[in-house]
Amino acid sequence: MNAIITDNEKAIIDKHNRILSTISHDLKSPMIALLGFSRILLREIEATNENQRWLDMLKIIIDSGEDMFGLIEDILTMAKMEAGKEMVEFELIEDLAKELIGIEKTFGCEAKAKEIDLSVVIKSHLPVVRWDMKRLRYHVLNNLVSNALKFTPSGGHIVISAEAFEKTVLLKVTDTGPGIPAEMQDKIFKRFGHTEMCSERTKKGDGLGLYNAHLFVTQHSGRISLDKSVHHGATFLIELPVDILKQQEEGQSNIEDKKIKTINRHKLLL
Repeated sequence: MNAIITDNEKAIIDKHNRILSTISHDLKSPMIALLGFSRILLREIEATNENQRWLDMLKIIIDSGEDMFGLIEDILTMAKMEAGKEMVEFELIEDLAKELIGIEKTFGCEAKAKEIDLSVVIKSHLPVVRWDMKRLRYHVLNNLVSNALKFTPSGGHIVISAEAFEKTVLLKVTDTGPGIPAEMQDKIFKRFGHTEMCSERTKKGDGLGLYNAHLFVTQHSGRISLDKSVHHGATFLIELPVDILKQQEEGQSNIEDKKIKTINRHKLLL
């Protein structure tokens, strides 16, 4: 984003995020109670197996509650990241393949229940990386795989892949769902981008998951994008530096070098 944000605009954004954060916190506690008691009631009714109509209605309540809870979590995450308050914990990941296989295991039961083939493909030897893997999984990879499971039909495929290059690692999440229409592809990483869309792929969700993923990857010197050359299904690309801290330090060093050169040039002119 090349636009320069003024101090006044930043103050408005900060105030807006504080309001969102406060409202979300206030909503979270009653939602936890609502979902908790609904699940207890569901188990009780299932045990008696008396009224299928009650079961169906209760499942709708729980599904709607979980959607609302997800929205609250996404709003809180967005407010934290936009305010620069999301804690970052970089660590050395010696076995990235194992981490990706862990994601496959997390969603394995859901994929099997939906008769979707979920797999991990490692295309090259993966180096030791320095990432915030916990948040990368939560904000980005889990989000993408969860979305893929929502939209991929029975008998479809979802592939998580990884390939190493000289200074970066490219992660991909590919699915055989309905894909994203061309006219909507530039909007999906925007804040509440889904609210402007009405396709099978985008009608569900709060429009914040991909925006939060974009914020996380951008703040970590990486790039997330949609592979527009794919015409069937969807392929999301996440490109991250092997060592985020090192790249950020090198970037800062380059800035300092440019400052020194500029100062020296002015001295010569004088």
